[in-house]
Amino acid sequence: MSRVSRRFFLRGLGGVAVALPVIESLMPKLARGQTAPQAQRFVAFLECNGINMQKFFPATAFGPLTAASFAGTALAPLQGMESKILIPRGIHKVPKGFNFGGQTPVGCDHQNGMGGKLTCQQLAGADHYANGISVDQMMAKKLNRMAKPSLTLKVGPRGQGVLSVCSYMGPMQPVQAENNPWLAFQDFMGMAGTDPAVAQRLAARRQSVLDLVKGDMDALKTKKISTADKAKLDLHYSSIRDIEVAMTTSGIPACTLPSARSAELQGLNPNTVGSDSEYKKVGQMQMDILALALACDHTRVATLQWGDGSGGPVFNFDGLSNQYNHHKLSHGNTKDDNSGGMISDYKDRLAAIDLWYAQQFRYLIDKLAAYAEPNGKTVLDNSAVVWMNELSDGLEHNFMDMPYVIAGSNGGYFKQGQYVKVTKQNQNGDGTYKNDVDAPHNKLLTTCINAVGIRNADGSLVNNFGAFGAPGEFTELKA
Repeated sequence: MSRVSRRFFLRGLGGVAVALPVIESLMPKLARGQTAPQAQRFVAFLECNGINMQKFFPATAFGPLTAASFAGTALAPLQGMESKILIPRGIHKVPKGFNFGGQTPVGCDHQNGMGGKLTCQQLAGADHYANGISVDQMMAKKLNRMAKPSLTLKVGPRGQGVLSVCSYMGPMQPVQAENNPWLAFQDFMGMAGTDPAVAQRLAARRQSVLDLVKGDMDALKTKKISTADKAKLDLHYSSIRDIEVAMTTSGIPACTLPSARSAELQGLNPNTVGSDSEYKKVGQMQMDILALALACDHTRVATLQWGDGSGGPVFNFDGLSNQYNHHKLSHGNTKDDNSGGMISDYKDRLAAIDLWYAQQFRYLIDKLAAYAEPNGKTVLDNSAVVWMNELSDGLEHNFMDMPYVIAGSNGGYFKQGQYVKVTKQNQNGDGTYKNDVDAPHNKLLTTCINAVGIRNADGSLVNNFGAFGAPGEFTELKA
């Protein structure tokens, strides 16, 4: 059976091609009569530097999530989306830290947290990069057309070394995430290879790419398409306009980025980048682009990394008033090496930052939930958006009881609306489930691989990912 393309484009001046979401009314009759599987997607949403362990997890017992589960916690912004959320508890990272299990780590705990998060590999070489492919790039090779790499985005400066990356094409082959929203937008809109004269005209006139495809757009509107598809097109057009307007009002001319601005963004100091409201603005631009890219099947796999391990911004915006960067706060100390003075209320400040990230996570999943799919579900329903962190308790550099929040069921593969204990170990006296016994995080990544539909050559489920941990899935998370 031939594979029918799900992608539609508007084409215009200078080779501009605007990708569209699935327009069911325009699918060939043969395709509409087929029962081809709906595309499934994976998104890694990575926060750095650990969390406030006492304020992050649900306030209710294991079982169904309710509004009360999130009340008073860092997850409060997720209230109203309980039925789309799954929270596993008791997961530990592999390779293990603290020399546990004979797994002597290369590099520091932060480096191992960043390098191993998506790879389940140890670090190697002089640069201490991960010694294997990351799960996002492994998925992309299987799911994306022509094995196109995962869409890899970042908020904050590019940085250098293992602490600034989480995605890997292979052993010691880090992928530098794109931190420039306009470059990511141009690639998505088909502008990367556009006639330079067209790009120059766009910059000079601040012209929308939609203006260049107006003829194709007008022709599409004359076709007989359903009311639902018309609404989907309106949402898509307005989303593209919103991105362009947001970037233009931020001082970035439409569809290009002046070299001075690019240098400014890429040269920001990790200790000061957060003192500017650009951190939130750029983050939401990146999430808008990510949502469009998934909805239009530009990619089925993406990562969005916020800041760097052992670093991060100074959260002195959007209602937050901090003097020290995220890493210092995670240690409750005014110095990165803990040689400074203690910050007495650092736990409250960390909880406020976790809540801020929950607001950004909600922003992204709301964007994905707005796109309807032909199977009656939304892009969110056909995705797993996994919020994760390099560490659990940042002060301890702890790799146990890691925080994870999963939004979306991957078409029904994952449970929804549940808080699930995946370890058989009991709660510790401090209320945590810190243990390294029976819930390695490679099992979560293996479950995600199977959830997006990747299978072995014989059709069986994938049984293991990475070089450490244990085989199998977290069956407790499966619907």
